[in-house]
Amino acid sequence: MEIRKLAESDYDKFMELYQELDELHVQARPDCFIHRNKDEMYPKDAFIHNLAYPGGLELGAFEDEQLVGFVEATLWEESGMVKDAKTVCLDNIYVLPACRRRGIAAKLFAVVETWAKEQGAIRLDLHTWAFNKGAIAMYQAMGMTPQKYVFEKKL
Repeated sequence: MEIRKLAESDYDKFMELYQELDELHVQARPDCFIHRNKDEMYPKDAFIHNLAYPGGLELGAFEDEQLVGFVEATLWEESGMVKDAKTVCLDNIYVLPACRRRGIAAKLFAVVETWAKEQGAIRLDLHTWAFNKGAIAMYQAMGMTPQKYVFEKKL
């Protein structure tokens, strides 16, 4: 397996996985997410912009040139609400279901963690939905702990 920065030429492969991730959210929380076409959910120009953004990291995990997982992370230098400190937000991490439980997500996570330290970040944050029990267990296994809770009451 090779982990490398994504390139513009990876867009179509990336979007196949990104659409699967989006569908996971739509299926679990149709009250919050809607079906969108590729151009609405992640336009190619936004993807290209994010590839070039110096405060971002866009990585893919490849097996035999097939994209089997990806991670996106962004450096935050100020929040406006809490004590300003460099923090890296792990925006998205996804591995194809057929490729899970082989350490791919852990390897992607480790590269993000190293990059975060290189950026001078003091913390790595991420957000996940409560329905995503497998992801929550994985994040805890990688040493992450809950930071805050967001509650809702459906009306």
